[in-house]
Amino acid sequence: MHWARVLVLGGMGKLLEASLEPAHEPEADRIRSLTRDLERVEGVNLEFYEAFSAKDLDRMSRLWAKTPHVRCVHPGWELVTGYGEVLRSWQDIFSSIEDVEVTINDVQIEVIGQAAWVNQIVDLAITTEEEETFEASVVTTNLFEYAQGSWLLVLHHSSNFVEADDEDEGEGEETEDNTRVFGLGPRGHTSN
Repeated sequence: MHWARVLVLGGMGKLLEASLEPAHEPEADRIRSLTRDLERVEGVNLEFYEAFSAKDLDRMSRLWAKTPHVRCVHPGWELVTGYGEVLRSWQDIFSSIEDVEVTINDVQIEVIGQAAWVNQIVDLAITTEEEETFEASVVTTNLFEYAQGSWLLVLHHSSNFVEADDEDEGEGEETEDNTRVFGLGPRGHTSN
């Protein structure tokens, strides 16, 4: 797995380039705390893609909030709602692929209070159980909430990403409305 790291401090408008003041100053404490949260969210986000690459459902299950309000949208799928259904969607995906390589690019992380989100481009190289191989790029948002002392996933939303130059290439399956869909998984859905 390849990881390109970029941290963005949302509404703060500051990058952590300057040295921090002594710990007793409130601004320095706030920046240190925010920096820790950014690093923790980055770690959980990376763990999510490592679990995906390893097709490890147990590991994946520990990253999600165990609540009915979690959501997941895989490319081409309808909205999946609730912890149990989200895990079943990942189980379906894992059972339909033999191997997946994940490269993460253009990562942006923002933390505000008990919420954090990560936007990124994810490049996938997938081999299915039928030995078919394909590559896809998806734009992804992962939303985390801080609960029970941990940053937990509450939303994973991933959509096919096509650069302007790639639109004319013949990859994927063309649909009736002339869009391209990368097929994988049960129920005729696309996975990421």
